[in-house]
Amino acid sequence: MSSTEKDQYMVFPGEWFRQDLLMPIFGISTEAARKYRTNGVWLEGRQWRWDPARRIVFNRKAIEAWLGGQL
Repeated sequence: MSSTEKDQYMVFPGEWFRQDLLMPIFGISTEAARKYRTNGVWLEGRQWRWDPARRIVFNRKAIEAWLGGQL
């Protein structure tokens, strides 16, 4: 492999995933996600929640439904 080639990975998130995957999966920045949470657009327990390590995780199916206009 030459130095100009890049490794490509396919990512398949589980039902709940950390914010690092918001951009590659949905094109949503972490700042936009923070605004959705703090403004009540995304609801705790539906689109996001705290995991046992007290990190915010997001629900893939709920965000897909939200993006599709299916609240």
